[in-house]
Amino acid sequence: MTSRAGEIKKYFFLKQEHLSPLPIPTGQPASDILGLMWRKTDTCLDIGSLPLAGAWMTNHCLTVIFLSVVTYALVTGMYIGAFMVLVFGVLLMGFSWTLFVRLYRRPLAPPLRFHRHRREARITTPDGDEWVVPWERVHAIAPSATMIGQFGAAQMGGLILWFPYKNEIDQPYHKDKEGWLMMVSPGPGIAAMRQWECIRSFMESGSESVPEPLKNIRGKSLKDIFHEEFKKAREKRGLLLALLWDVGIGCGLFNVMTYHWLHKRKFAVIPELESPEAVAWSQPLPPEQWAKRSPELEAAIAEREQDLAKL
Repeated sequence: MTSRAGEIKKYFFLKQEHLSPLPIPTGQPASDILGLMWRKTDTCLDIGSLPLAGAWMTNHCLTVIFLSVVTYALVTGMYIGAFMVLVFGVLLMGFSWTLFVRLYRRPLAPPLRFHRHRREARITTPDGDEWVVPWERVHAIAPSATMIGQFGAAQMGGLILWFPYKNEIDQPYHKDKEGWLMMVSPGPGIAAMRQWECIRSFMESGSESVPEPLKNIRGKSLKDIFHEEFKKAREKRGLLLALLWDVGIGCGLFNVMTYHWLHKRKFAVIPELESPEAVAWSQPLPPEQWAKRSPELEAAIAEREQDLAKL
């Protein structure tokens, strides 16, 4: 039997929570943690995944750490140690930065498009194959795992969007069932729910209920981005902490402005769905032709809202 929203399956150090179907409210606010939202209109939402932020922060911070260790070793006269750390750092970070550059230079894949009037999702593969999946057949799964190490336990997790292949739309889902999927890593539990809620809220409540896509990035200069972010930080934390944390740590240590520049250039032109079928499918419909929720979803949402009201 296919899994349903609210089901939680627990294994050894592993938990798998089903968020859809049926796409009922999670109780969390919509938050585009990973910048998956590429384009939004009143009719359609385009999402895609290119994990630049995590790769950039990891590579940049490790590079800073290696350079700091090498500098300390040179200052204290440990020249052999400095040489060994430098060689190891060049090999490790050279490989890691090479992977990042290849990822960055890879063309953006076609987005996954959700049409709220039709209550459907359109999948377009890089090979040009296309098909449509009913909204209430989309599976959202939030797996999480507990990792045990010498410093204690840490939890890791993500969000999986699973779609049946075009010739298997009505076949039931199970854990070994093959399908087209998108896997992202916003984090476990609440973080995955907030990322999923961006899609669910758009489809069930409208475009006003979700954040603007790629906000503060496209169409703005780095100077404008810095001024806006610094103004928000100053109002939230005060001038001294804003200078120390956001300018000193953020711009100095993490080099976020270079990341913003790379991000802006990469997403300056987001791919469109260009096939005649996709263009026709993406058009808005008059309100009288909008697809309706199934009775099962209506009942499930009503029950879920009652549960959330009691919290």
